[in-house]
Amino acid sequence: MKHSKIEILENTPVAYSILYLALPSMLSMLVNILYNLTDTFFIGKLNDPFKVAGVSVALPYYNMLMAIAGIFANGGASYLSRLLGKKDLDAARETTTTAIFSIGIVSIFAVILGILFIPTYLKLSGSSALTALAAQQYLTAIFIGSPIIMVKFTMIQLLRAEGAAKEAMLGLFIGTGANIVLDPLFIFSFNMGVTGAAIATVIGQGLGLLYYSIYYLRKKSLVSPGRKYLHLRWPCYKEILAIGIPSSLSQIMMSIGNAISFKLAAAYSDHTIAALGVVSRVFSIAIFAFIGLSIGVQPLIGFNYGAQNYSRMKKVIKMSNLICLGMAVIFTLLFGLFPRELIAIFINDSRIIRIGTQILKAYVIAIPFAGLGMILMAALQAMGKALPAFIVSLSRQGIVYIPMLFLLNYLFRFDGLIFAMPIADVITTILSFTFVYHITKRLKSSA
Repeated sequence: MKHSKIEILENTPVAYSILYLALPSMLSMLVNILYNLTDTFFIGKLNDPFKVAGVSVALPYYNMLMAIAGIFANGGASYLSRLLGKKDLDAARETTTTAIFSIGIVSIFAVILGILFIPTYLKLSGSSALTALAAQQYLTAIFIGSPIIMVKFTMIQLLRAEGAAKEAMLGLFIGTGANIVLDPLFIFSFNMGVTGAAIATVIGQGLGLLYYSIYYLRKKSLVSPGRKYLHLRWPCYKEILAIGIPSSLSQIMMSIGNAISFKLAAAYSDHTIAALGVVSRVFSIAIFAFIGLSIGVQPLIGFNYGAQNYSRMKKVIKMSNLICLGMAVIFTLLFGLFPRELIAIFINDSRIIRIGTQILKAYVIAIPFAGLGMILMAALQAMGKALPAFIVSLSRQGIVYIPMLFLLNYLFRFDGLIFAMPIADVITTILSFTFVYHITKRLKSSA
């Protein structure tokens, strides 16, 4: 009898397979949203715009950390799902082992370099002294715990790639629950402010990592890592890096783009930085939901591409896009009708709420394009199409978004700044669709 996880990827009806894999991933992203919002929520209760702005300024630098982890997490996951489609379990175990071992080594260097370059990053951000101080306190604690964060993120993606979406979700629930409980304890009871928020986050991530480690050690995974699979062969790295680097590059460029947006916003006021930071967290509710859907369907696309069952793969892509558009309608209505109320949840400052409302109304335009773009990007990665994935990654956050930030801010000041991201999403989603359409049109199923 085939393993039930393989059966889900290979034979069950497409709609059921998507729901089975995507719902846990989307719930996991809901948990990630809580991770993402918890620190901002509790720090906002201090009613100190400089601390809120500090955590906001820290976000792009923290995202850079996750981008580095994404090289082995996303690249390893893409290759792993294709290997499972080919029924090559030994190579799949080698991939899991290589990805986890490699990110463990890389994370040690991330600690050292990350802490050393914090002052340089904050100087470039253009933040005021009080905002920069809060950001430095937060980032220092985060980077000390970065090995935990990076290894855990890699394990999550690898588990999802083998269809273990429920297990990936459980680990996130454990970590987020701990973070929600510990945040107010460290911030208020221990009077540690933003440092306490960072420490609570690292502890929560550590508990999640412990759960995943136990899962692997008990051999419950289809492709549990092991010492005998630690070969560190170039062909394995080549496959991981071919997808991991473009995927990571997208996140790196996004971090650079966000850092530039905060830099440009700093010319207006610290309240503008705080408002941009709060809106980014609110907008992440939609973004994480779309990410959850795209992560959920990626192993389904990759498995069937590896098995050459292209007709099933195409059905997955089409249905995922339809689900994505339905979700986009809901988020567009939510953010378009209740922007002030959503921002006010995080901070009771009339100036920040007023600026944030203006930003969120501009961002609403990007919602359907951002969602579709993520599904299409996931399809390119799952199929192992490294060059198209690289071009789209570079375009969305680099070639298109960053120049738009400078150009529109120069021409239209703040109004231009806040419309740069929606315009970039529209352009790159059209580009992604073009690639996926032409690639899938040439495929003929053998299954």
